[in-house]
Amino acid sequence: MNKGFLISIFTLSLMIIGLASCVNDNTTGGKPLPKGTEFDFGTDTNLSRTYYDPEDVANPNATYWKIFWNYQDPLDQVYIYSPKAMTGRQQAAYTVHGVKDQYSATATKNSEIGIQLSDANTYNFYGMYPAQNVKANSGSGHSLSATMPIFQTASTTEIMNSENNVGNLETTADMNSALMIANKTGFEPNTKNNAKVDLQFEPFATTLNVTVNGVEQSNFNYKVLITSIIIEADAPIAGDFTYNYETEAITFGENASNFIRIDTKFKDAAGHQIGVPMGTDSKLNVRAFMIPNPKVKSLKVKVVTSAAQTLTKNLNMTNFKKSQIHFAKLPKINASNLQFDYKIWLSQLDPNIYLSEISMPGSALTFSYKLSEDYQKTQTLDLTKQFENGIRVFQFHVNTIDQTSTYDGGSKSVGIALPGGTPMEKDGGGYWTIEDVINALHSEMKGLHKDEFCVVAISDWINSPNKDKMQLLYQRLNAVIDKAGEMGLVAANVNPNTTIADVKGKVIFKLQLNSDYPDVWSELNGADLWMNIFDDVANDNVYYSQMPFKTVPATNASGTSANVLSNNGMNFIYSEEAEPITREYGLVGDFVYKDGIKKCATNVLAAYADNYNSSEHRNFSMTYLGGQGKKKKTSSDTYLPSKIAQDLNTIWLDYIRANTQNTTDVLRTKPWGWVMLNRVGTEPTTSWCIEAVIRHNADPVFKHQRRSEKVRHSGDTQGTTNGGSIF
Repeated sequence: MNKGFLISIFTLSLMIIGLASCVNDNTTGGKPLPKGTEFDFGTDTNLSRTYYDPEDVANPNATYWKIFWNYQDPLDQVYIYSPKAMTGRQQAAYTVHGVKDQYSATATKNSEIGIQLSDANTYNFYGMYPAQNVKANSGSGHSLSATMPIFQTASTTEIMNSENNVGNLETTADMNSALMIANKTGFEPNTKNNAKVDLQFEPFATTLNVTVNGVEQSNFNYKVLITSIIIEADAPIAGDFTYNYETEAITFGENASNFIRIDTKFKDAAGHQIGVPMGTDSKLNVRAFMIPNPKVKSLKVKVVTSAAQTLTKNLNMTNFKKSQIHFAKLPKINASNLQFDYKIWLSQLDPNIYLSEISMPGSALTFSYKLSEDYQKTQTLDLTKQFENGIRVFQFHVNTIDQTSTYDGGSKSVGIALPGGTPMEKDGGGYWTIEDVINALHSEMKGLHKDEFCVVAISDWINSPNKDKMQLLYQRLNAVIDKAGEMGLVAANVNPNTTIADVKGKVIFKLQLNSDYPDVWSELNGADLWMNIFDDVANDNVYYSQMPFKTVPATNASGTSANVLSNNGMNFIYSEEAEPITREYGLVGDFVYKDGIKKCATNVLAAYADNYNSSEHRNFSMTYLGGQGKKKKTSSDTYLPSKIAQDLNTIWLDYIRANTQNTTDVLRTKPWGWVMLNRVGTEPTTSWCIEAVIRHNADPVFKHQRRSEKVRHSGDTQGTTNGGSIF
């Protein structure tokens, strides 16, 4: 294929788009119109959408690009506000109607009642496109409030049939982000003009035109798939804002963002959403629309590959105004210059991949960083920092605490527990609860990670447990999950066919049921939870358990043999020991690892590989490489979590390296499950493990199983002319 992402552009002038009537707006000499008369923005019925004239795009001598209103579905809409219009009739959305290749168009109101005259003599009109980005009834004074999408698309309806050298390819930019404004003042409605208003729309957004070149010849065998481009600024460029048409001042809302992410994934010949494969002569041209914030002085352009590697270019912005276009050209990609990025790896994957196919790094005892003793602190970073370091599985223990909660309404809540069952105290008093976890994750999933998901893996751990204590814990946990579900945070109806797309922006909760109290498991029936059985034998052996969703497993659905695994529902192959260190001779002797701990570092992965079936995608796995340490009375004789990390990580890494040397190695062709780690972000071997897990998702030898996509990609555009490039 030899169609170009890159289309030469010389300048972009201020484009004028008309919502036109056939009458001059300011015709004088007519008589005033009665109060309640509706302003007329036209009555034709042609369909439309804005795009740049393909003749101008194809013309290397063009000094500007004309913008037309599209004439096919989906119809364009604009939002119009007139402050002096009748109270309650001051603002409304209108559908634009135009003719192919025409700048001018007319508009009809979307509701039964449009903007109406009051007793005023003259009127100002403030318009914005597209209407769906404007906050309804936000018009106030001289201002409208709107949203510049943080997540934009640059996609194509073309199918790429070569993964090695695609040349150039035509793409579409996200027109829902191409904000335009109209400002008309001093209009005097009368019997001669019949309140017919002309509005001239002009581009509002600042545009960044990014050109990504191919790979260097020496790197041609290195597969590079461009999955997204991220624009980072030193001031807000997206999110909610308010624009004052009189002063041109911009005020940002609470969710204002300093970054924009443009998704470049598209469908290959098999229907899989992959990144753009770059050959030696490939060119990828992507445009980002930004709020024209005059405080922006620098931009960072980050090109992201499917392997979570990035190529970055820094731009100094001396002039950042509305309707401008800025250019950034990146050099050819050299694999040795790519930087690994832990933050956004999951969003680079095809959203149609089944959950069981994804290899995910996790943190053992996620919230232990809050503890005072170093030997207890398996982690040193908070949840947000762990997220930034690639973690997507968070594991901790829970119990009931004497503390009220807004989530379940009871006098006892679900608290975070230390190994041994002691509640985790807050510095200012009270205890840390699962409510705190949910609130923190909710914040994460609304921002940069909205297209991702994460897993919360919890275990019950109660001091001196009994039936009544376990029953209360399960009751409270059920209530908490329900509350989080009302927030839209909890993944529901997870099954073997669930994909990333089904749970993006969600948290999947998993609970290990205490095998000693099956009589109270029924308290969790119907809860949006994965549930698997835990037994002490799982501390130092590969353990197998059925893991149904929304229903408890049978009491005999677990053991040390794969024979217990379900052929219909979902299963879990794992080990978990929060305290892997013991005394060599009971209460005396040197510190040593408990029996089986080191063997489980590799045996779990081997067992998962043996039981993996690519056609069923029902089995999940967790390899536990973390846990708390031990110490004697003297601080010099301490077995720290960093030591555990170094030992177990090294065993696991050596095993991975030894079994991924060739394309036929079994570990290259199968997923690795969840890998739970100590000291995220501070222990080098942990960082190596995280990177290895994430990189495995981009291994060309491993073909993720995916659900067939029967609908168009969200970025695909209808109504383009043949050979035209949508802007």
